[in-house]
Amino acid sequence: MPDTFYYLLSWFLGIGSFVMLMVLIGHLLVSLVLIIPTWRICERAGFAGAWSLLHLVPVIGSFVVMAILAFGDWPNGEATAEAR
Repeated sequence: MPDTFYYLLSWFLGIGSFVMLMVLIGHLLVSLVLIIPTWRICERAGFAGAWSLLHLVPVIGSFVVMAILAFGDWPNGEATAEAR
């Protein structure tokens, strides 16, 4: 009986580790896809492009970047009709 318990425990821990690894890899891939365009948007708005690295922070990083871009004052100012 104890052998079965330890076998199941190690199996569940192994599956859990695999799932967490897949979640981490998925998060990194999505973050890398978002970093490049956000870096360019930040530079055009007058912010440092490194702000886009906040996408690497799980769950809240992308919301922080969006809040900075949406509600912050852009150092380059608003686009005018002539600039477009």
